[in-house]
Amino acid sequence: MIRKPLLAVALGVAATVGAQTAPLFVRAPRAFPMDGPPVDDAAIVIEDGRITAFGSGLEPPPGAEVHAFDHGVMMPGFVELHCHVGVPQGGDINDSVLPHNMELRTLDLLMQDSPELERAMRSGVTTVLVIPGSGSTIGGLGTLIKTAGPSFDERLVRFPGALKIALHARGGNPARRAGDLGYGRLGLHHMLKVVLRDARDYHEAWSAWERGESATKPEFNPRLDPLRGLWRHEFPIIFHAYGQNDTMTAVRVALWELGADMIISHGVYDSFKIADVLASTGVPMNIGPRQYEFDESEFVGNAAALQAAGVPVSICTDAPVVAQDQLQLQAAMAVRMGLPVECALRGLTIENARAVGIADRVGSLTVGKDGDVVVFPGDPLDPRNAPLLVVVDGRVTSDRSRD
Repeated sequence: MIRKPLLAVALGVAATVGAQTAPLFVRAPRAFPMDGPPVDDAAIVIEDGRITAFGSGLEPPPGAEVHAFDHGVMMPGFVELHCHVGVPQGGDINDSVLPHNMELRTLDLLMQDSPELERAMRSGVTTVLVIPGSGSTIGGLGTLIKTAGPSFDERLVRFPGALKIALHARGGNPARRAGDLGYGRLGLHHMLKVVLRDARDYHEAWSAWERGESATKPEFNPRLDPLRGLWRHEFPIIFHAYGQNDTMTAVRVALWELGADMIISHGVYDSFKIADVLASTGVPMNIGPRQYEFDESEFVGNAAALQAAGVPVSICTDAPVVAQDQLQLQAAMAVRMGLPVECALRGLTIENARAVGIADRVGSLTVGKDGDVVVFPGDPLDPRNAPLLVVVDGRVTSDRSRD
């Protein structure tokens, strides 16, 4: 379980929700709060960026900005755990000279004014984990950020958001094409295990010295030091892993051998064949942008098969591989392939938030959480339904109903 970290670590600033000028009141005929059953005649009140009331039959507080809809569905903003948007290159960020780049950070490249993040926001995605690409085994540290807001500090949810690690993926990236030790799975996975073990031992040595249990101060290692938060359970590893081979390697190395928090992203091809084993681990599977596998004579829904076995399932796009505004479509495809509708909605919201350890802030319409709200004109999983209203941290950031 990921413990809530000190947000000022490594930044010198705290991620805060900015205050709006007046309370915000939104009413819709129906709401999916994601932490309870659907609510009819639903309304929400947001003050100082936080949800202060949610339920049926509420009235606007004095001086509130009111958005009342006579049709439509309200739900929390979508959370996306696997994307590469909001950076100058407009795609994957890689440094493939070295196989392990744990000191690299997407934080340093994120743009306050990003058309990709605005596109995501207008499609209902309010929180994203921006991670490095898969050109190297350890790509670096990703950043959790809101898709809209007046300043970068106010938009920041957590840094580090997760450590990105890419496994072999059927001979593709991050294989070392120069033919050195990381060219095949054996060498690549062995090197990864050695580095993560060294990082854990480095952390334990420093912790022993900090507690006064060791008289010898360890030597500072700028490459291993960024991973100390991983062993303090402040952020997880997010693995780029596809079929059962790479998926099980991730579980063996990170969870069973080293005890790290982890998420498997993509998780497609034939990972469904080890669904029972994955369910026993409790490791979240972040499925996409491919939602099916053709297995012998039939199509199998990846998310549906994993969820049926008891695996926590969420949905991703790998944007810009698939455009960020198609997160909704990915969930619809998962439903077409057998995933229950409620699970698909949870896979866009609360399951993503839980997987990355920010469910205390986002993912449901819960009093005390960030005021991230989306109103759709109808079924939120119908790709024809673009949001009528998007609210991020209590501020209206997109209003198609009035536009």
